[in-house]
Formats: sequence, C-alpha cells, structure tokens
Amino acid sequence: MAEVGPMNGRLVLLIWVVAVGLIFAARGAWRSPSDGVDFASSSVVHATPIPVDDVDRVEIRRPGPSRDAAPIEIVFERGRQGWRQVEPFDVAADGFAVRRVVLAAADLSATRRNQVTDLKDGGGLERVELADPDSNVTLSWPGGRTSIDLGARTVAGRAWIRIDGRDEVLVVNDALHEQAVEDDPRNWRSRRLFPGDAEIIEFRSANGESVTTLRRDGRRWLMTSPVETRADSAAIDRMIAIIGRIEHDGFVTDAAERRARYGLEDPAAIIDVVRDDGQVERLLIGGPAGMVGRGRFAMIEGVPTVFRIDEATLRGLLPAVASFIDSTGTGVDIADVRHLVIDTEAGRVRLDRDLDRWLLSIDDGPAVPADRTRVEELLSILSSTAATELQIQAFPTRLQVGTIVLHAFDGRPLDAIRIARESADGRWATENGDGVLRLLPASTVMPLTPAAWSGTPR
Repeated sequence: MAEVGPMNGRLVLLIWVVAVGLIFAARGAWRSPSDGVDFASSSVVHATPIPVDDVDRVEIRRPGPSRDAAPIEIVFERGRQGWRQVEPFDVAADGFAVRRVVLAAADLSATRRNQVTDLKDGGGLERVELADPDSNVTLSWPGGRTSIDLGARTVAGRAWIRIDGRDEVLVVNDALHEQAVEDDPRNWRSRRLFPGDAEIIEFRSANGESVTTLRRDGRRWLMTSPVETRADSAAIDRMIAIIGRIEHDGFVTDAAERRARYGLEDPAAIIDVVRDDGQVERLLIGGPAGMVGRGRFAMIEGVPTVFRIDEATLRGLLPAVASFIDSTGTGVDIADVRHLVIDTEAGRVRLDRDLDRWLLSIDDGPAVPADRTRVEELLSILSSTAATELQIQAFPTRLQVGTIVLHAFDGRPLDAIRIARESADGRWATENGDGVLRLLPASTVMPLTPAAWSGTPR
C-alpha cells in the first residue's frame, strides 16, 4: 500500500480546511446575529407570511391579448357566498382556482436575491422585465396587503419577481407565473349555470311559446302556467338538485357584442331561477353549437360570456311540462276527509267516517255500514295512484260519469273531482278544476253508482 508523503498530507489537510471554512462562511452569510435567519439573504420571500385563509381580495394584472394591447386587470373578492370576479365584470368565480393563485403566491421560495443597485451593470430592471412590469398579483386581507410584480422567466422553472417595490429582486419558482400569467383567465370563473346558494322559490322557463312557471307555496310547489295545478314536489326537488350542480360544456368567447351570431339576441329559450334573497338568475339559450349533436350556445344574462351546453343539460333544464305536474287525482290528505259524496246520473252515494268504520247512505236514505276496504281503495285511487298519462286540456263533459266531493270534519268541501270514461270498458280520467286530465287504466275499479255500492259485504 502506497504511503502518503508529507507534501500530499499537507495538501489534503489544506483542502479540508478550505472546505470547512467555505461551509461556515456560507452558513454565516445566511444567518443574522439577532435571530439566526437573515431575511435579506434567506429563501424566505414574504416578510410576513400570507394568511391564505384570510385573503379576501385578489387583483391580477397580466399582458393583453396582443403586444400593443393594454394589460388586463382582473379582480376577485370573497364574500359570504364565496369568491366572485368583480372586474372586468361580475360573475361567480371558481373558489378552488382562485385559491391556487393565493397558494402559489404564499409558497414562493427564493433561490437568488439581488439588490436593485447591483443590476445596473447588467441592464438593470429592464433586463429582468421589472422596470415597468405588465404582470402583477396583489393579495389583500384584513389588516394586510402584498403586491408581487412578475418579471422575466428564466431556465429550470424559475422567474424574477419584486415584492412591494422593495430594493431587491428575487429569483423564485415560477408557479405563480403559471397560475397568474399563463393560465386562461376563464378557468378562474365558475362553470355553474346557476351559482347562487339561496333557496329557490320560483322557476320559469320560456321555450318558444310554451311558458312554464313553478312557485313554492310553503312546503308545496304549485304550477301557475301553462295551467294552475298541483306540482309534483319530488320531480321539482330533482330538478333543483340538477340546477344546483349543473355546469356548462366550455367557454366560447367573451365577445358579448356578437350575441346575434350565437342566436342569443332573440334566444330560443329563457330560464329564470328566483331565490329567496331576491336574486334572479337568467340563462339565455341560443342557436345550435355545431353541425353535430343538439348542444346550444348560451349565456348568463349580465355576463358577457358565451358558452356551450350539451344536449343532456338541455333535457334536464327543459323537460316536458307534464313531468312537473302532480299525477294523482287530488292533493287532499285522506286523513282529513270526514265524508265524501258521489253524484252520478244513477243517484247519490254518501260515505261517512265513523271512528274506524264507514257508513253508507244512498239517495239520502238511512246510513248502513259500508265495506271499509272498498272505501279506502277508492280514496287511494284518488289520492295515491299515479296517472299513466297526463293531458292538458278541457274536461270532456260529454264523457263525464260522476263527481266526487271530499268534505272536511267541519263540513267544508276540500276538493271536487270530476270523473270521465271513454266507454264502458275504456280508460278513466280525473280532473279537479285545473284543466289537467289524469288518465287511469281501464282495469281500474272505481265504484261510483248506488248499484256499485248496494249489496256489498259490510
């Protein structure tokens, strides 16, 4: 084994001494005599950490669409209902996308710092595009604010920035540049068609000449056009769930002045969603959005942005009118019925509730016990059986075979249901004054005449 000579040993020792000295010199350059961390030479970017969860305003300035165009100013504010873009126009924002910008600003880490005066010999601030920057991100929160100028991007995912006009510039990771300068600003907007959060109290859709209006009345829903009738609350609840989450299929343009090009000057359909805080969200549906498929161009009134909605979305927003109508013969709770009267050409049948039994009287004759099962089956047909088909039309009086009036315990009438039948063995139809025929199969057993009740087992 070769021996290390005196000269080689001294050389190795000298190298070790120099290396250790450089390590301590480097550590000392990054340390402060007071607290151990010198902000001026550390990787720390913000003198005060950004409170990400408290930021309530984000201002972004970025280059315009062309070299000669003025920079674009975009402002987001956070309120009780989340983030909104307030400049250059008001529209709901995608809170997750805005938060990504805030996080990118908060997580900046410096790999190099230079005093502004040190840049004079190398072209100054102009060389790093920070003399008159056209890109900036400003974050505000209660009691605080920071402004970050975004300069030139360098190699290896790095970029120059300057914070709050300080006398130094920094090289940092370029995540903020990617979020604030490179990303499509439309991605910061919410894609939801109806972004409001307050409770919906009214829904209106105008599809050509057909206008459908649904209004909440306490816990129930009513249809007020094209007919005034009971609405199917379950169907409306499903539609409201769709409204709460439905999104468009992609942005097309912000050129609001070209509405006619997209069929939005005279829209094919209009949908209004009214909320209990007074807010009205209006969706305009325009012309076809392509040669293939049945998608449409659309826009939210007041927001100069055209987008696409696909065929499935259209079907969810513009279903058939009949799908909103309660398909049962009456909305009366059967437990509230004290007695019912059935009038036909053959005579009158009266059925009275008597505790847990029913009493039958024909043509004002004496009351006798009635078949409880048959009474309850009839009431179930009226109150619980869904029609197989709904038709919005006048009641066919020539086919009427009877009328059933339901009375409350105080004697007042609760509902009057007219009954029609196409023939002796045809389908049945019920109608209770709303102009909606609810059709039932011919096999439905509906005892109406005195003969149908007399001689039945008690």
